[in-house]
Amino acid sequence: AVSNCSSCLTDGDSFEPPNAVKGDVARMVMYMAVRYEGGDGFADLEANNQVNGSTPYLGKISVLLQWHAQDPPSSAEQRRNDIIDSQYQGNRNPFIDHPEWAQSVFG
Repeated sequence: AVSNCSSCLTDGDSFEPPNAVKGDVARMVMYMAVRYEGGDGFADLEANNQVNGSTPYLGKISVLLQWHAQDPPSSAEQRRNDIIDSQYQGNRNPFIDHPEWAQSVFG
């Protein structure tokens, strides 16, 4: 268990959020994988299908796609995407607006 998150699990090389937010986490990770491609002052963050330890890989894409399908975007997640776009970043997470794109990009 993770302190301050009794529904979260972790071990030496992985993390599992609560079921209620697994899709949210998956879409965040997929967004970071397509947004941060290196060369812009950020690491080239990628998802693959291995447990990666300390490399810049973010997670097992097969698990992320499973979480994405199991927990579709909620109205709260869509509102958060709207606020992030309009008040902070000026861009959107496309996997919230178009959940079908996850399989197209990562499937």
